[in-house]
Amino acid sequence: MSVRLLALIPVTVAISLALSAAVDAVALPLFLDTTGTILATALAGPVVGIAVGVLTSAVNTLRNPTFWPFVVVQIIVALYAGFATRAGLFRSLKTAVPTGLGLGVIASLTSTPISYFVFGCTTTGGIALTTALGRALGLPPLGACFFGSFVSDFGDKAVTFALVAAVLHALPRRTAARFPLALRAMGAT
Repeated sequence: MSVRLLALIPVTVAISLALSAAVDAVALPLFLDTTGTILATALAGPVVGIAVGVLTSAVNTLRNPTFWPFVVVQIIVALYAGFATRAGLFRSLKTAVPTGLGLGVIASLTSTPISYFVFGCTTTGGIALTTALGRALGLPPLGACFFGSFVSDFGDKAVTFALVAAVLHALPRRTAARFPLALRAMGAT
């Protein structure tokens, strides 16, 4: 692995951690903790993205132990983002946002059983609000848990894919060309 790719890992982990802490601080029903994972994958591939996702989960666990069981979601996100990168789905917001919505469905299907069986669907921050809304709508506990996760993940992954697409397109072409997959992610190859 090149020095450039090794340097990318802590930078993208820091992006994920900063965004995750920011949404937690204001109790938004988003996570944004996969932003660095998706960006790293779009720039350097799923292996680097998985490394970023695992490290992000490990560090986030230091401030909130509930993050670690969801490390599997980070891995799935990196694999999905790898598919999106190879398909050039970051070429515009018109392709990135629907791709993010698709990931939102997969992420909620992955995270709901973890949240329900490991934590009894006790959630924090903005996600607690969407889960409470599911309960208020009369959904059974598992249904409310899925509802909370789905609403949060659906929006979160759309926003995250839009952010990553914007960052990729803001990179100078010379900089983007230094990363193995960046131009392909933007549909420029």
